[in-house]
Amino acid sequence: MIVFHGIGMLGRRVDIEEAASLTVQALHRSITEIMLPVEETQPLITVNDVALRSQGVREVVSMGESDFRGSPAARTHNIRVGLGKLNGVLIPQGETFSFNNALGKIDAAAGYRKELVIQGPYTLPDYGGGLCQISTTAYRGVWEYGFPIAARKNHSFAVRYYSPVGTDATIFPPWIDVRFVNDSPGDLLIQTHEEDGRAYFIFYGTRDARETQTLGPFTWDFVDPPEDREEFTTEIPPPEKRTVSERVPGLKVVWYRTVRRLANGDERTEEVFSGYEARGFLTQIGAPPMWLPPQRP
Repeated sequence: MIVFHGIGMLGRRVDIEEAASLTVQALHRSITEIMLPVEETQPLITVNDVALRSQGVREVVSMGESDFRGSPAARTHNIRVGLGKLNGVLIPQGETFSFNNALGKIDAAAGYRKELVIQGPYTLPDYGGGLCQISTTAYRGVWEYGFPIAARKNHSFAVRYYSPVGTDATIFPPWIDVRFVNDSPGDLLIQTHEEDGRAYFIFYGTRDARETQTLGPFTWDFVDPPEDREEFTTEIPPPEKRTVSERVPGLKVVWYRTVRRLANGDERTEEVFSGYEARGFLTQIGAPPMWLPPQRP
């Protein structure tokens, strides 16, 4: 069992001299926006375990972050339970990490509650609703560092908890997973954290000579939500009603990631596409079976 004392959060420092120089140049050239030169600073880390030190666990390699403020109580509960199950997971060097395998079973026995889950055209309560917040947070950390992504799928529609759009990663075990390859020089150790409605994935290990730049989001093809509609169902007693879809516009999104390997000069740029469908307000009304049209064989 791995025990953490404290949280290894990365710091950020603005290069004041460089920022001042860029500002002066922008004023002379009538440029309205500049990108501040920001450097990440490492926290003070002490690894007491000899085995972990020999496996290359010595510094923060990357960190993923997401915001779930405003989530319902059951969703917040599921996020906290899921974060606890990933805390302390060790990913060997060269291994392809599977988020679903590390997370394990998602049911009441595992401590989860029912919360809204996307199920085809509907959004309905099921155990573990909200766990995509965790997979998204983990994905952002490995994506921004430049690890090879073996599997990632966006949600079928844009969810407000996963801004900026196009950086989400959904799971639906066992069919939809988030997987990446640990191609760093050593093992990776995961520390998870939750504070003030924000989730964090901290990856400890050994950094290598790579530079990664992400650029986006580039958005287009916006589609308005379709008209509101109602449908009958036998899944709830008549005349009960429930909302199974909210109004969400559709759009397409692209991000670009360039990874430069300084050791050998290799440079690769990849495109990550996300397509989000438009959804209308859908209400289901409980009805007896004889009200529903017969199904075709």
